[in-house]
Amino acid sequence: MNIQRIKDFLSGTHQEIDGWFFPLDQLVFYEIFSIQNSLNIGGDVAEIGVYKGKSLVLLSLLKSESQRLLGFDLFDKDYQKITEQNLSAFGTVENVALQKGLTSDLSRRELDALLHTPLRFLHIDAGHEYFEVLEQLELFVPFVSDQGIIAMDDYQDREFPGIEAAVLDFSERDRPRRFVPFLSGGNKMFLCSATVAASFQKIIVQQANFRDKCRLTRVKDFNILVLQSKLPVSSDEIETQITDLIFPQRPESNLSLNQRSRMFSQLEFGSGVSKSND
Repeated sequence: MNIQRIKDFLSGTHQEIDGWFFPLDQLVFYEIFSIQNSLNIGGDVAEIGVYKGKSLVLLSLLKSESQRLLGFDLFDKDYQKITEQNLSAFGTVENVALQKGLTSDLSRRELDALLHTPLRFLHIDAGHEYFEVLEQLELFVPFVSDQGIIAMDDYQDREFPGIEAAVLDFSERDRPRRFVPFLSGGNKMFLCSATVAASFQKIIVQQANFRDKCRLTRVKDFNILVLQSKLPVSSDEIETQITDLIFPQRPESNLSLNQRSRMFSQLEFGSGVSKSND
């Protein structure tokens, strides 16, 4: 990673590029790549929906020189040229490839040829309607590595309720891996394999930028770490909550709705109280 240029981007360069990218989400991108690097998690990077390259520029700086970054977009008007200019001015063009067209038009053979290395990070910010989002997940998640992370844009935007619905429906499917929401940023929801969610959360909650500024919330049968929460809980309490829920393993299906409502209420679980399902 080019640390100085990343710092420049986070502190102000991003304002030179047209587009929408919340500062908290920029910080989360940086933290995720830093954590993956510390754990020796490699792989390529892909972004579905580029517009003029605001988030693509940051991704180009976060990846290593040898890793590929693929940006998929319709690139209407002169957006591809603008994206290339922004990459040159504020990011890097090293191992960055732009793919013009509808991703749904790509054949399985074409996708296999383009994404021949597992992805460490996938950012989805294209069509925002329910079936479009579900198709994007179906198409690209098979190419994400077991320790890879997916960022979903506009997850809680009132204009696009289909995004959250598609993600939650997708998270119900076992295929042979199950990806679930595990981290809530500024305008994005982050997904990872259910088998590594707790490990990532324990690391993230202790990062200097997020320590004692988060809380844990329960959705369906998984936990979501809310960053920079309005109702923050100590990071140590959150770690205890996570540990108590993953060991020993007990099926929540044995619990009634009333029991789960009490166990994961805002007054109890949402306020950092660790409760095992004895």
